[in-house]
Amino acid sequence: MTRRKNLMLLFGSVIWLCLHLDTVTSDIIKYDRSIIEDANLPAPDLIRKYGYKAEVHKITTKDGFVLTAHRIPKPGAQPVLMVHGLEDSSVGYLVLGPKKSLAYRLSNLGYDIWLLNTRGNRYSRKHKRYQRQMPQFWDFSFHEVGLYDLPAAIDYVLAMTKGFQQLHYIGHSQGTTSFMVMGSERPGYMKKIKLMQALAPVVFCDYIESPFVLLASKYIRPLTFYARTLGIYDFPPEGEVWQRLFYQICSFAFRNTCSYFLLQLMGVDAQQLNATLVPLFVRHVAGSSFKSLGHYTQLVRSGGFYKYDYFSAAENRRRHGSDTPPEYNLANVDCKVALYYSKNDLLTAVRDVERLRDLLPNVVHDELIPYEKFNHVDFIWGNDVNSMLYDGMVEVMRRSDAGEL
Repeated sequence: MTRRKNLMLLFGSVIWLCLHLDTVTSDIIKYDRSIIEDANLPAPDLIRKYGYKAEVHKITTKDGFVLTAHRIPKPGAQPVLMVHGLEDSSVGYLVLGPKKSLAYRLSNLGYDIWLLNTRGNRYSRKHKRYQRQMPQFWDFSFHEVGLYDLPAAIDYVLAMTKGFQQLHYIGHSQGTTSFMVMGSERPGYMKKIKLMQALAPVVFCDYIESPFVLLASKYIRPLTFYARTLGIYDFPPEGEVWQRLFYQICSFAFRNTCSYFLLQLMGVDAQQLNATLVPLFVRHVAGSSFKSLGHYTQLVRSGGFYKYDYFSAAENRRRHGSDTPPEYNLANVDCKVALYYSKNDLLTAVRDVERLRDLLPNVVHDELIPYEKFNHVDFIWGNDVNSMLYDGMVEVMRRSDAGEL
């Protein structure tokens, strides 16, 4: 019943737009010059603008992708690897600025910060063999991120920060999904993790309520077919024209409308969404593969945490060795894990996280955010995210460093 209600809400939203286009198109506003500047700065320049040192590192994965990591260096300090969500980048942990963003706060506390950009986002679009115009380049989902990107990044960071055998890991959304894949498929890496902190963990999707995702999950098979037929392998489509169009529409002409749809996707919490920062949010949308979106919609339908389904027994046998996709083994994820989730997150239902918690062997911290409206993006964009979440995270990290967990 809840899912049907959300689908009806989606269609009602479309009707509302048709009836109120005059109001929507009149939403032309002006922003502070500094915000517009931040929206157009790449991550390293954004870091340097606020007085921090920034380094750019290239990490090559076993299957040939060349990833970019942005570092806020503290030589000799405990390393922290931070991994973004779907369609996001290293900027996700920077976008609120030096007074609120988690990366800056942890740097101020003396940690050595490593911000990974996973394959396919704007900072990690190089491959040793494939050009990004080739379908093979985009043949990945969160599975390959967990299988190749995270292990390569962990090895690189620990090699660059000599004296440390373990690092802190912080993931948001897809940054948690891919970590669970790594733990399942490459469990040896769990000994290299001091503490994994999962923000809005997306693993099981049985109770997801986002109307857009529910609608996409119903039509993922034909959507995948038509996307391939049209040669669409990334989303949103790559290109400066598309990026600028999206930026202009959502930052200026249709800001309220874009914010409305974002909240319908993630969970309505207008109080924690700083509308003056909308240009930063939309300009830094970093892209990913269409296959990544498809894999998540498959989780909605599957009822479990499974590998990608190629809609063909023969192709599944070639890729997985079985007619149907195998399930990931979460019992292998035996490092210390802290879970953070909320009631109003339409992409991460409380019951789904509780199921994950019960399957993980070493959960040391389990926190449901008290604020009732806290949504999926409030974990990185929320106005009051420091008092609502980061204060507690910092304390959990302190206890981990002190050997109290």
